Amino acid sequence: MQQKHSGFMEKASDFVSGKGFYIILALCAAAIGVSGYVLFFTGGNQEEEDQLLQISSQVDTVPKTPEISQPEEEETLQPEEGTAEIPAPQVQEEEAAPSSLPEEDVPAAQTKAPVAEKFINPVQGGQVLRGFSGDTLIQDETMGDWRVHSGVDIACEDGGQVTAIGDGIVTAVFYDDLTGYCLTIDHGNSVISTLRGLMKNATVEEGDTVKMGDLVGGGGSTMTTESAMAPHIHLEVTRDGAFIDPMTLIEGK
Repeated sequence: MQQKHSGFMEKASDFVSGKGFYIILALCAAAIGVSGYVLFFTGGNQEEEDQLLQISSQVDTVPKTPEISQPEEEETLQPEEGTAEIPAPQVQEEEAAPSSLPEEDVPAAQTKAPVAEKFINPVQGGQVLRGFSGDTLIQDETMGDWRVHSGVDIACEDGGQVTAIGDGIVTAVFYDDLTGYCLTIDHGNSVISTLRGLMKNATVEEGDTVKMGDLVGGGGSTMTTESAMAPHIHLEVTRDGAFIDPMTLIEGK
C-alpha cells in the first residue's frame, strides 16, 4: 500500500516538474482571465443600472403638466318611448283692432241687408195701364201676338220720377235691347223687383242701399216691345224666383 502511494507521488512530481507545470500555469491564467471578464462586465452593468435609477428619480421629481380636461358633450335628451312630447308654447298673435271706419265707408256686402216690410207704387199717382196676366195669354199691341204679361205697366211721363217700391239693395243697373234701361232691387225674403223702360241716367248704382220711396231714376219709354203704348214703366216682381203680381205687394194683399 505504501509502495503504491509512493509511486503515485513520484509520478505526480515528475508530471509537475515536466509538462504538467505549464498546463497548471495555463489553467491558472485562464481562471484569472475568466474572473477579470466577469468582474469587468458585471461591474459595468451595475454602474449603468445606478445611472438609470438616478435619471428615473429625477424624471419623477419634474412637476407634471396638468391635463386640460375636455368639456363633455351634452347629451341630447330623447323622449322615452311611450311618453308624449311636450308641445312648444305658441305665441298668440295680437287680435286686430276692430275697424272704426264710418258706416258709409264699410262695403255694402258687410252691412246687414235690409228687409222690406211695406211696398208702394214706384210712380206716385201712376195709373196701371196693363196688369199682370200670370199664365193667361193676352194680345200685345206692339208685337201683334199673344203672350203672357209678367208684370204691370204704370203710366209715367218721360223724365217722371221713379222710386224704389221698398227697402233693399240695388243688385243690378243694366241695359236690355228689348226692355231698355233697367234696375233691379233685392228687398230681402227672396223678393226682387225690376224696373224696366227707364231713362238712361239712373240715380243709383249697383250695391247702393235704398229706402222705400227713394228716387232711383226717371221714365224714358225705352221699351221697344211696348213702344205702341203710352209712356210708362214696366214693373216686375219675383218671389223665390217665380213671377207674382206686383200689385199684391203694393196694395198689401
